[in-house]
Amino acid sequence: MRDRLAELQQRVAAEGDPHDDSGRFENPAFVGDDASPVGRALREAAELWRALERLEQLSESIDRTQQSVLCCTSEESIAREKSGLGAARAAFARQAAALQPQLGALPAAPAGGSGRAGPRVRQTQLWLLLRRYGAVLARHYARESRYRHRLKEQIQRQAELAGINLGAQDVDLLAESPQGPRIVGRDLEELKAKHHLGLAQARQRQLLELEAQMLELRGLFLQLEGLLAQQHGAADSVEQHVLRTLDYAAQTGGEVKRAGKYQRPSRLSALLTAALGLCSCCPCLPCPGRGLR
Repeated sequence: MRDRLAELQQRVAAEGDPHDDSGRFENPAFVGDDASPVGRALREAAELWRALERLEQLSESIDRTQQSVLCCTSEESIAREKSGLGAARAAFARQAAALQPQLGALPAAPAGGSGRAGPRVRQTQLWLLLRRYGAVLARHYARESRYRHRLKEQIQRQAELAGINLGAQDVDLLAESPQGPRIVGRDLEELKAKHHLGLAQARQRQLLELEAQMLELRGLFLQLEGLLAQQHGAADSVEQHVLRTLDYAAQTGGEVKRAGKYQRPSRLSALLTAALGLCSCCPCLPCPGRGLR
């Protein structure tokens, strides 16, 4: 074995190390120059690409945390996962906001086009980076929407099992709550109290409306009472006029009766006077005076 090793060492020394590039010729055209525009563009693009990769990794980490929140059953684990989720979301928002001006600062290709490789490289890099940035944001917000939808469905199921009816605003508040999407214990009592408070407020509004209607009805009754008083006064006036008319009619009837009594003897005397006048005027009738002569 030792002889074999010595033989290999001798062969390497005679032929030379294939990995030794100390005597190799290097073309200056292929040597990377960081000061050249192409080198700077490549370096900036590489840095932005790595930043986009970190942003996508953070988005995937947020998605894993969201899945953990949906699978948690204890209050402590839910609170712990949701607190970490809030910090990760804030970090994602900061990184995404920091990348946007950097991508906008990249130089665009000339409008008329150019035959040089530099502008074409910049244009290609800008297009790829913007496309990657948009794809990362689109996937992240799609995961967020899916998580919120599943979380609201979970809260709705728990509310149905608890026997309470939740509105959209209540579901949103529970979904954003840092304690976790559960409706047991204190949460259930608070929701029941809130439900009863809403019923009490609705009944209070009904009582206030009923009180207003009663006040309006009382005003109508007062108006009706005033009208009745006016009608009663008019009826009293009519009654007085009727009584006066009856008294006048009774008085007039008595006077007519007395006048009739006085009129009967006067009629008799008038008849006698007329008869006597006829006797004195007619010679054919025997006159009592003549007989006396």
